Amino acid sequence: MQAGRAAAVEATGGGQPSSGGSALISLLVSGGVGFLVVRGVRKRRQNQQQLAEVKAAAHDDLIALADDVQKLEQPVESNAQAKAEYTEALGSYDKATSSFDHATQPRQLEAVTTALEEGRYHMTSAEAILAGRQPPERRPPCFFDPRHGPSTRDVEWAPPGGTPRSVPACEADAQAVERGAEPASREVMAGGRMVPYWSAPPYFGPWAGGYFMPFGGAGFLSGLFVGELLGGAYGGWGYGSWGSAGTPGGFGSWDSGDGGGGGDFGGGMSFGGGDFGGGGGGGGGGGGGDF
Repeated sequence: MQAGRAAAVEATGGGQPSSGGSALISLLVSGGVGFLVVRGVRKRRQNQQQLAEVKAAAHDDLIALADDVQKLEQPVESNAQAKAEYTEALGSYDKATSSFDHATQPRQLEAVTTALEEGRYHMTSAEAILAGRQPPERRPPCFFDPRHGPSTRDVEWAPPGGTPRSVPACEADAQAVERGAEPASREVMAGGRMVPYWSAPPYFGPWAGGYFMPFGGAGFLSGLFVGELLGGAYGGWGYGSWGSAGTPGGFGSWDSGDGGGGGDFGGGMSFGGGDFGGGGGGGGGGGGGDF
């Protein structure tokens, strides 16, 4: 009987997994690990590319404000009130630059544009004072291009194929809309193509939203943005105009991961001379392209 049991055990391999079964298990485990590694690498690259795209837009905004404010450096010396506004604009620019330098995720670019909106308002106030006018009302920036500065009034506008909405606009853009013309909206590079910023992917949300956050946050933005930006980050175009009390269901996800720490542009920009010096301007690591 014992001999029979021994023969049976020997015939079944002693009850142990065959070498073929072990190899198959090892192959499956290795394949699963490899898949996760490859997916992680792709995700990291995607995050770095998204950060690079949003940082490129913020970088352009920083340069635009710096160029405009720097033109006031000499004129404000003869007017203490204008110089005070100019100094505030410089302080806002410095805050924006610092936030830009430390941003490693798209959502951190909100602080940059919030500071830029503030700086552009003070710059516009300095210009008004120098021209003998009162500083403008603190209104949301021009919807079509926030770099135009504070809006002067609201205008009825509809995106291509969309529902009309009341949006804040600078005087030039408001008049263009009333003439039946389409104002040239701010465009950004997203996924290899230029698109109006309000139609950009959701990861541009914090950068765009920073300009409008001081004027009502999500409830304000929900009535403005269209396309992918609002559809992905704010829940759609149907929430009413910017002055409404309606509130969308939160901001959703503005970036698709941890950002990977990539795409940093290195130190701040140096404009040479005057109050815009400092910050070495070196190219930095780039992650998705150096600037």
